[in-house]
Amino acid sequence: MKLTRRAFLKVAGVAGLALTSGCSTVGSEAPPVAGEGGGLQLAAPASIEITPAGDLFVESYRGVPSVDQTSWRLSIDGLVERPLTLAYDEILAYPKVEAPRTLECIGNPPGGGLIGNPIWTGFEAQRLWEAVGIKPEALRARLVGADGYETAVDKRWITQPGVLMIYEINGEPLPAEHGFPLRILIPGLYGQKMPKWLTRIEFIAEDFLGTWERQGWSNEASVRTNSLLRQPQEGASLMAGRTPVYGIAFAGLRRITTVEVRIDEGDWIAAELVQDESPLVWTQWSFEWEADPGTHTLAVRATDETGFTQDSAGAVSALSAFPNGADGIHQVVVTVVG
Repeated sequence: MKLTRRAFLKVAGVAGLALTSGCSTVGSEAPPVAGEGGGLQLAAPASIEITPAGDLFVESYRGVPSVDQTSWRLSIDGLVERPLTLAYDEILAYPKVEAPRTLECIGNPPGGGLIGNPIWTGFEAQRLWEAVGIKPEALRARLVGADGYETAVDKRWITQPGVLMIYEINGEPLPAEHGFPLRILIPGLYGQKMPKWLTRIEFIAEDFLGTWERQGWSNEASVRTNSLLRQPQEGASLMAGRTPVYGIAFAGLRRITTVEVRIDEGDWIAAELVQDESPLVWTQWSFEWEADPGTHTLAVRATDETGFTQDSAGAVSALSAFPNGADGIHQVVVTVVG
């Protein structure tokens, strides 16, 4: 049975984040607080799920700007041989690339819903770098959005393979809240480093702290290995017997190799995995639990291909993600009856 993104949010649960967290839900329905809702007992999804655009978390700095497609321009300048300015019809002329890609907010707490996996369409950013000729002395790129948001990434991040300039989500033009007319996706980084409504990329030789970095958030913002329970959720009341337990795990550039579930103080038990060929798409995991009556604590942890295993408890709050993103173990307490 395929679970929609909206159902995912209801199952997973997440504490709402303040604007100072680096991601927010301004302009969209806020994710529910952990503990709301009941004890759904749905079958684990059998294939990789795609997040509908309307259910993807919304990241906002000053609200959603109104961008006129006809007057919008993308400028690429700074330490380049041939500065370039592109109009909307010119970005559409590049060879199209389509790929699922998981996007996560740096402010996402353990078990949080500020993560999604749409299908994105755009073109390879490498074509732009070839066109402008990045000078050797350039060390990083400063990125600016139409809302005034700005950040910077080291050159190695923005010139790596797989960086995409995005103008569609799930086969449709980007909605305003998701960055129309253009946003950037950079493998391995949190959404903090990937501005929407992108208007300028400036290659620079000096350090630069952007909008959220100046407030203390990580200046690298690389994705940390994390996993969460989608079912059951905190506070759920379940019937005794065979119960599907499942969720997702993600580690950015690193492939998830193992996901394990623990019931109360028992042993960690390996879950079944559903994975894409690319580590840039979240891993879905599932486990069949023979639930006995009583109160139980369920926990999940992931191991990535470097051998790192989550080992610390994580609180469902925005502060638990500050300043580098969360990698704490997600756990829920449920009641089994009957």
